[in-house]
Amino acid sequence: MKNIKHTFTPFMLIFFIGILSTFQVCAQDSTVEEITLSQAITLAVKNHPLIKEAEDQLAVVHARSLEQKSAFYPNASVELNYNIIGPRPFFEITGPIDEKFYLTPINNLDGDLAINYLIYDFKRRQEVMKLFQSNELTGAEKINLVRLHLAYQTAKVYYSILYLKKSLAVMDREIQDIREHLEVARKLVLTGSATGLDTLNTRVRLTTLISQKSQVTTQVDKTKVLLKSLMNLPVSKKISVSGYFDKVFTSYSPDSLIQKAFNQREEIKINKLISRTSRIQKNIIAKSNLPLLLFHGSFGVKNGYPDNLTRLRGNYVMGLTAQIPVFDGYKRKSKLNTADWQIKTINDHESVLKQNIRTEIEKDLLDYKNNKIQLGSTGEEVKQAQAALNQAKGLYETGSVTNTTLLDTETALARAQLKYSYQLFQLTLSRYVILQAVGEKIW
Repeated sequence: MKNIKHTFTPFMLIFFIGILSTFQVCAQDSTVEEITLSQAITLAVKNHPLIKEAEDQLAVVHARSLEQKSAFYPNASVELNYNIIGPRPFFEITGPIDEKFYLTPINNLDGDLAINYLIYDFKRRQEVMKLFQSNELTGAEKINLVRLHLAYQTAKVYYSILYLKKSLAVMDREIQDIREHLEVARKLVLTGSATGLDTLNTRVRLTTLISQKSQVTTQVDKTKVLLKSLMNLPVSKKISVSGYFDKVFTSYSPDSLIQKAFNQREEIKINKLISRTSRIQKNIIAKSNLPLLLFHGSFGVKNGYPDNLTRLRGNYVMGLTAQIPVFDGYKRKSKLNTADWQIKTINDHESVLKQNIRTEIEKDLLDYKNNKIQLGSTGEEVKQAQAALNQAKGLYETGSVTNTTLLDTETALARAQLKYSYQLFQLTLSRYVILQAVGEKIW
């Protein structure tokens, strides 16, 4: 028998590594990651593309602020010139010996270092720096506003998944009950104790409920896609959420909430910064008719001096320039008038914001109180439905009610429990709506 010699080529190595990597990816994709509400909010306010976009915009404003600092430094430039002159200018002296005296060399060389510096401008540059710094603060507050919206949107989506999962759990129990009753109904039909109509009605209920469950399952998957989008996770990532709805009822003081919102809402903070920026812009306009004092100097070497046309010699010039505005066609006055109206508009907008916030909080408090009342009512419905089911079970055992009646009672309890979960969900959402209206940070 011939010995077969196996060779392990680099291509085969790459092939096997690729297979192993594929298995690892598949194993990772099949892993379901448990995500808490806190983790979901943290990922959303950190990784969402909107945050990156806002941070990049802030970086642009910061770069412009650094660019403006150049106004406090001298401006220097070097200029080198080489020129060939022809014909060369000269004058001629006639006499015993005719002689020509050239005024310039044929090769002209000139190199200069020019320096310009704004010595004094009545602190106009400082005001411009304040303007850019104010824009930076506004950009930072806008990032906080984006984070706030993302955090509360994530919380709402997260609790929506929790509610849908609880709905599925109730449906699963209801489907199990219906299947058990369907089995009982089949036996009763065989013994002649029930008609085929009972079995048919039970099957219709089962089919309807399975269809509803399919719709809710699809809704869960769609809501998870939205949650993963908020957290900036891959769509293929498998996640699971868990948690509880609010069962602690909080009493809120409208006046306290409104005052807290006035201090915390990012919209009001941003409006105040915009107002500050407008006042700085007005100060810059007000200084536009003030003089400027500038220094200018030039230091270099050149040839062409009369004593020796080809020799390079050092030279310099220094001076001061005062720029004094005299008349601008009332442009400054018009700009100041425009700035005053702009400041007034911004201040008026703050009043509008506060009025809207006050209305928003009062409305949200009414919704919260109503959800608390509705939760109490649905809690009583669950108790009554449970009592009715206990009674129906006793009557069913004695033969006083039919299998269909008992199924109706179980369905009523399941629906009451689902309604109670929905009210807990609504109460939780309404509390987060109040926190968002106040501007509370939840990350």
